[in-house]
Amino acid sequence: MENAILLDSNILISAFRKGADAISFLSQRNFSFVISDITIMELFAGCNTVAKRKDIERILEFYARAPFSELVAEKAITLIKRYAVNPNSIHLPDILIAATALNYKLPLKTLNKKDFDFIKEIQLI
Repeated sequence: MENAILLDSNILISAFRKGADAISFLSQRNFSFVISDITIMELFAGCNTVAKRKDIERILEFYARAPFSELVAEKAITLIKRYAVNPNSIHLPDILIAATALNYKLPLKTLNKKDFDFIKEIQLI
């Protein structure tokens, strides 16, 4: 996946809410954008209407998918062992998204760098 960037859920959520920065970033044509299965799950879990679900289904067609796999799970376990000193310091969806980025060797674009900046191995955008 050359010139690809993994998108954190918050980028897409911001774009759905008409966030100018997220929309501007997603409008760039010099990258291909990838989403993890975790992000897909988070987006659908946040749907409270059929119309929103259909909007998400339509928009997701434009993005490549980084599937959850055994390798992603193993990376997530490693990250949890390494960084979960305090149970409140990490959130499982964030660790799974980070593990996906590491497994697929993709930089991660997020609006909440503090959720990931303690993970030394990850490249944040």
